[in-house]
Amino acid sequence: MTAFLIDEMFPPATAELLREDGHDAVHVFDVGLQAADDAQVAAAARAYGRAVVTENVVDFSVERDVVLVFVLKRNLPAGGAQAAGLAKVLDRWAHANPQPYLGPHWPPTD
Repeated sequence: MTAFLIDEMFPPATAELLREDGHDAVHVFDVGLQAADDAQVAAAARAYGRAVVTENVVDFSVERDVVLVFVLKRNLPAGGAQAAGLAKVLDRWAHANPQPYLGPHWPPTD
């Protein structure tokens, strides 16, 4: 199963909800990477075998050898429902992609 590293634009509660569903998930705040540059986030994900969950397509476009899961916030429920909506998207994606290839992924958000 894919382990996740949730980037800072998403709520920390996303990682918590994923863990409750049996996933290995941490938020950048959990591992001391708040306000870290994207290269550091990618390096940490690579080192610990985690997929980066982000909406920063351009910022991560140069990264290689890491699983990148791109989700646009505008495609998620607003406000307090965002964490649950993202957790649902990632849960479905993880089950459909038990061994994801390195590189960009765009899970459906509907």
